[in-house]
Amino acid sequence: MMTIIRAFSARRALLRFRSDTWRSLLGELDRRGERRREAGAFLLADWQGNSRVVNHVVYLDDLDPDCLQGGICFDGRAYSSWDICEARQARVIGDVHTHPEGVRQSDIDRDNPMIARSGHVALIVPDLAARDVAPGDVGVHLYSGTAGWESWTGRDAARRLYVGRWPGR
Repeated sequence: MMTIIRAFSARRALLRFRSDTWRSLLGELDRRGERRREAGAFLLADWQGNSRVVNHVVYLDDLDPDCLQGGICFDGRAYSSWDICEARQARVIGDVHTHPEGVRQSDIDRDNPMIARSGHVALIVPDLAARDVAPGDVGVHLYSGTAGWESWTGRDAARRLYVGRWPGR
């Protein structure tokens, strides 16, 4: 019965992660941010298969080595590095970054989406990812183009972010 409930929950989620991918992502954000500055990444899904399952992660400072400056100052020229998507046969479906406190979008986050395309999902991880973080601890923000953002925290965020053994295909 629990497997059926988890499968239904995963199907409704905006983004889906295997548990090991999620733990690796959080550990790497913690390491790169050195527990003193924000860090972030783009979340990629395979071209073929489920468009909501995160299968690849590309860290912002791998694209722009100077972007982690307390906050994230991502140089627009780094967007030209999208040959990574072609090499991995993947597409960007979301992004994630850390905040020292809280999971709500700052004015800068809200006014400057990393990918300004309707349906893009932005996750905000609290405490600079320096602790275990469950889906309900994360801010989930869905960009809707000219309509702006829709945001969820707590239980509502957990319904939109699946982390588990079977994220789907």
